[in-house]
Amino acid sequence: MTSKTEGKMPGRLVITAHNCRGCRSCQLACSFEKTRAFNPGRSMILIERNLSDGLVAPMIKPIGCDLCGGDPACAKACKYGAITYEEGPSDEKIVVRPGSKGGES
Repeated sequence: MTSKTEGKMPGRLVITAHNCRGCRSCQLACSFEKTRAFNPGRSMILIERNLSDGLVAPMIKPIGCDLCGGDPACAKACKYGAITYEEGPSDEKIVVRPGSKGGES
């Protein structure tokens, strides 16, 4: 007998790129959670800059990210709402949602 939540993630990270300010708090939180050292190079998150408009956005490496067991450090560290966490069983680990400037989504 299989459960409805079997094979599903404990929740999902939602990326709203337009909210990102490039502060890298998510990278530092991720690396510290994984390695106990503040080292953005060891993070599962890359901060990418769009060359056409100069905006930045977090990009999460899906293979390495384990959602911190359902309590993602990156989402807790993001004060701008660029990375948020939605609890509950999900087929998706990471969702990118379009958003407008100013934090509206």
